[in-house]
Amino acid sequence: LDEALPDLFEARALIEQAKGLLMAIYRVSPEQAFGVLRWRSQETNTKLRSLAKQLIVENAKLPPPSAETQAVFDHLLLTVHERIPGESTT
Repeated sequence: LDEALPDLFEARALIEQAKGLLMAIYRVSPEQAFGVLRWRSQETNTKLRSLAKQLIVENAKLPPPSAETQAVFDHLLLTVHERIPGESTT
């Protein structure tokens, strides 16, 4: 069990990262993102964790978002705390 757990955690982390990528790109729920991964895994007869890992590897090779998209996201990241309901910024 001690030997299997790190591999299990790594596989789960890769799947979660791939889900996050799909959620961001397609603007879908976690369940829908996992469904897409599962569908591609089944359709291609590829292990889910292998598919997730390769998706992450190849996504890193894609061109970066445009400067405009990056700037809009930067602004969102730097100001999002101001719009959390019930939170006060002090």
